[in-house]
Amino acid sequence: MKIDFIGDIHGNAFELECLLSKLGYQLTNGFYQHPDNRKVIFVGDFIDRGPKIKETLKIVKAMCDHGTAEAVMGNHEFNAILFHTKNKKQGGFYRAHDFKEINSHFETLKQFKDNPEEWLEYLNWFKTLPLFIETDQYRVVHAYWNQDYVEYLKKNPIIWDETFFDKVIDKSSIEYQLSEDLLKGIEYKLPNGYFFHDKDGIKRDKSRIKWWHKTNGVPLFGDYLINCPEELQHEIISDFKIEIPSNKPIFFGHYWLKDDHPSVSNPNAICLDYSVAKKGHLVAYSFDTKTITTQKSRSE
Repeated sequence: MKIDFIGDIHGNAFELECLLSKLGYQLTNGFYQHPDNRKVIFVGDFIDRGPKIKETLKIVKAMCDHGTAEAVMGNHEFNAILFHTKNKKQGGFYRAHDFKEINSHFETLKQFKDNPEEWLEYLNWFKTLPLFIETDQYRVVHAYWNQDYVEYLKKNPIIWDETFFDKVIDKSSIEYQLSEDLLKGIEYKLPNGYFFHDKDGIKRDKSRIKWWHKTNGVPLFGDYLINCPEELQHEIISDFKIEIPSNKPIFFGHYWLKDDHPSVSNPNAICLDYSVAKKGHLVAYSFDTKTITTQKSRSE
């Protein structure tokens, strides 16, 4: 199966074009295609942070429109939909317009400020993106695979109407929880008042779980928690268990991994986000050859 899975892009169109070229894709008739009929599957997060968000969306959407790519939604696309949708019942919008939210979305707002109609077209396109892809050979999700939520969505596909928006901001609803888990991942509450500051300087007392991690020894906080406080690194963590389906691999992004040499640590769950928006790499995994291709960020 000739498929290339590509990680989070975050508006880095130059790196995306370089990576596609390395993989053998060519810009022909306005969209990238491969002479050997290869296909890309994008794992979401096309917008925010990077310098060429419009260009990134143009490339990705054109490929999807012409059948040379598929894509799942990332949390940044999901957040953008909520950010720009008015809450007619409560006033304001379905996502707050406070400093944190505006700061995260600022580059997109800036780059589309003179093209509101074009931005609206992309917002509507985001609503056509699935939260997951599952075939007989592979699974794709932005942050975390939860089979129960996947089965729920198969039976209850998202309809982007007022009813859904009301549910998705209700923390007691399954719509809220599945969007949090599938798009943002699962978290662990740090014990004893421990905390850390994330990549944007925000203080957090919950750490994302490296659910794809495998260990043959005693599980430690440092093995399973991203941004684990130094004092907890070598403490035993024993109060959660994660089972990863082994019959076909899961491809995902989201986690801002940092490694000069991206690699596969677990063939059943392969993360493709290596922080291209933070001087890292844009990463592709070729399904048929089981090889990784990278493009270093030029921002360094």
